[in-house]
Amino acid sequence: MPDLLKDFWSKLGFSSCTVAFLLCGMSIQMAQADEKPSTLAIKDTSKSAEHGVGVKTGSFIMAPIPIQSPSIGTGLALVGSYLFKFDKKSDESYIGAAGFGTDNGSKGYGLIGSFSWNENQWKVSALAGNVDVVYDFYIPNSGGRTVSLEQNGKLLNLEGSYGVTEHFHLGLDLRYLETTVQFSSLISTPGKDRFLEIISFGPTLNWDYRDDAIYPTSGFNVGIDSLHSIVLNGADREYHKTVLKYDNYFSIFERSVIATRFAACQASDSTPFFELCSIGGTDNFRGFPFGELLDQNLLSGQIEFRGRMGKRFGYVAFAGIGGVAPDFGTLNSDTISSAGGVGLRYRLSKKTPLDFAFDVAVNSNGETTSYITIGQRF
Repeated sequence: MPDLLKDFWSKLGFSSCTVAFLLCGMSIQMAQADEKPSTLAIKDTSKSAEHGVGVKTGSFIMAPIPIQSPSIGTGLALVGSYLFKFDKKSDESYIGAAGFGTDNGSKGYGLIGSFSWNENQWKVSALAGNVDVVYDFYIPNSGGRTVSLEQNGKLLNLEGSYGVTEHFHLGLDLRYLETTVQFSSLISTPGKDRFLEIISFGPTLNWDYRDDAIYPTSGFNVGIDSLHSIVLNGADREYHKTVLKYDNYFSIFERSVIATRFAACQASDSTPFFELCSIGGTDNFRGFPFGELLDQNLLSGQIEFRGRMGKRFGYVAFAGIGGVAPDFGTLNSDTISSAGGVGLRYRLSKKTPLDFAFDVAVNSNGETTSYITIGQRF
């Protein structure tokens, strides 16, 4: 299953990956159970292959999800999804809706449809959403000063892919984004980024050799997204952004997994500030809120140890290092930051290895942040 919804925040263009993940992400996470169960998952991890196929044989899931994000505060999301299979060897298809609100005034809603058929050879996802978020914008070269920013975005996104082989998919991503930015302080909003209508398109590539899509214990996954964007209401303004993510997993001991992620990002000149490469945004890095570390280029690496304690509880310990800069050649010790932390996991289902996650991270600046999400970070 492509990472469309996990990376919804980047396609929408702003704020926190938590917004997007909670807006529609639980639907996709609950739908992504592999036919081949994870070796570390609880008994009866995935029984979907035993169920009937066809739209009428599906099941409905609805769940409230708490939100805790360093960018948008604390709140609640409500997600509903109808899951079904077109054939036994394809991933679940689903139709879902979700909405959320937080204590700092952020709110949003969205509709999603994702369909896989012909033994996963064809996959199509469609997304429509409206999000209004309030978050802190870090003023460049100000020593860490921030101002409150409100941003509204309307998104239409369509992604399709074809399985060239069982593990390799080649696709096309199309996006329409309409966004308005307003600072709630005396600082004026950058004129060129205040209101934008953007059409984006580009190829996607995905190599997926994981043994499970929700809780992998072995294998790797490589994803490349490259979007070229045209600003419809800007005079000859175009830009592009390419993101590479490489995830690797291997088991150690009986109930433990080492997971790693390497991420690289490159954004061209004229890229709006909210679509620049971001530590914590582009790569799901914990320890820094969206906007604190962003620029045209990014490199980061993360490692996480995942362990299980009985059938329901688990724990993680994680660390990461990364940096952003105007170009890759200027990445050095002055532009590199790091963070690490620990987390607890609670398994929500005996049939699907989907976890409720609470993480605490401390970064190299001595700042502490906490996160509440559903599922693993990568």
